[in-house]
Amino acid sequence: MKKTMVNNFQKTHKEVIMSIETKVQKRKSKIDGWLFFPPLIFIAALVVWVIRDPVRAGKSMSSAFSFVTNQMGWFFEWYILSAMAICIFLCVSPLGKKHFGAEEPEYSTFAWLGMVFTAVAGFGVLTWTSIEWFYYAQTPAWGLEPYSVEAMEYAALYPIFHWGPFGFIIATLAGVLYAYQFYVRENNDVRPSASCVSILGEKHTNGAIGKIMDALFVIALLCSVVTCVGVNVPTFFGIVSRVFGVQPTFAVQAGIIMLWSILMAFLLYTGLKKGIRFFSNVRVIVGFGVLIFLLFVGPTAYLCNSFTDSVGVYIQSSWRLILNTDIFGKSGTPQNWTVFYWCWYIVLALANGIFFAKISKGRTVRELVIGSILAQTVGSWLFFAIFQNYCIYIFQNNTIDLGGIIATSGQGEAIVSLWDYFPFAKFLFPILMVYGFISMQTLLNGNCFSMAVATSKRLPDGEEPPIWVRIFWSIGIGLIAISLLLIGGIQPAQTVSIVSAVPLTLVIAVMVWAFLKDSHKRWG
Repeated sequence: MKKTMVNNFQKTHKEVIMSIETKVQKRKSKIDGWLFFPPLIFIAALVVWVIRDPVRAGKSMSSAFSFVTNQMGWFFEWYILSAMAICIFLCVSPLGKKHFGAEEPEYSTFAWLGMVFTAVAGFGVLTWTSIEWFYYAQTPAWGLEPYSVEAMEYAALYPIFHWGPFGFIIATLAGVLYAYQFYVRENNDVRPSASCVSILGEKHTNGAIGKIMDALFVIALLCSVVTCVGVNVPTFFGIVSRVFGVQPTFAVQAGIIMLWSILMAFLLYTGLKKGIRFFSNVRVIVGFGVLIFLLFVGPTAYLCNSFTDSVGVYIQSSWRLILNTDIFGKSGTPQNWTVFYWCWYIVLALANGIFFAKISKGRTVRELVIGSILAQTVGSWLFFAIFQNYCIYIFQNNTIDLGGIIATSGQGEAIVSLWDYFPFAKFLFPILMVYGFISMQTLLNGNCFSMAVATSKRLPDGEEPPIWVRIFWSIGIGLIAISLLLIGGIQPAQTVSIVSAVPLTLVIAVMVWAFLKDSHKRWG
């Protein structure tokens, strides 16, 4: 009897141990080391490099920025133009009528366009609508006189060019690629290599070439988020200085960034998806609510007239701007801004494309291309129509040394110096602070989830990546953002996207080639 009990105990003990080992093994197996560790090494190397010598790191990043934008600017301009040509071809060819899946669209057309429309209602658009125009007025292209009538016309034009159809074309094309992957090939894998089987073959897709493509995607996604955080935190800290009356120290700034990361980690750990969704809804409501408020309490006629004029100049000059290198004027505007934007949009393209694909089931190719470009353009142009033109109005009617403020106190302080002249500014600043904090939360949530999916092994339908992986990437992004604060300015945050865009252009090109080849076979 005693021997039997001992045998049963040993058997039960062995089964428990085996069960625990199996669970641990399953948990471990969810991470793809080939994709998890390269960005991890990138984070560690970048943070250590910057902390050890911020001055030297800043100079190196500035050199990298100049090299890519000056030596390869022409390449990125032709790349974006080629993407536009492909999207036009998709719309006018028989492929435009093909559906992504046999089912009816999951969302009504109005709801679908609304989701794409509100995707641009982030904190970043407030940053750029408020200050981007000034850089073009201060250093205009083609040898124009700074702050002249012609310079101001192009200063108001250039931002809506960057935030218009040409800017959104690459993410739209990525949306087509992923929608085809999800609903026609019926493969929910978001990794770039998964869509390139018809070009690479199974062996190379699952081998070193496929792993390298996927690793480049993950690193580029990480860099795109760092850029978003890096260019937005100066604006947020400028708002904080107005709300509390004190300029945040570096320690306070670092603490706020980690608070974003820790709060998002907490929400992910506790599974508070409703809270995250609530944040997203509040972001949209507050963003467009502030727009409506400023439209009606501000110089309404000036805002409408100025935007109308900018659209007219856009229609006249957009094709000139797409291939502008200002080789004779040597202003550096196309290199410092247009090339930066094209690089940034390239590294953002695959993540945004996944979102567009997920909500476009049942749509036609033509619907996705036209609807995505149109909705994103309208959404962003609404912000530029009001915020940008209001800031130009303030600049023209008040004495504000924006150039001096940027040089001594940074871009964030320059932005809030303009916002000081908004009606009821003391009432608006706390609202904008809450809006900025929430926007950063939703930004981190979406991109940390994408990174977790990309660095996990292929997950069955309906299964999400481990929560700890999402938490890890949330903290990692915060650490990079803090390290870049040591360098100062926005160029370091811009540089990480510019450099990572170079290899990603090849990845996207192979994906497009694979799509055209595979769709010809399946759709005829």
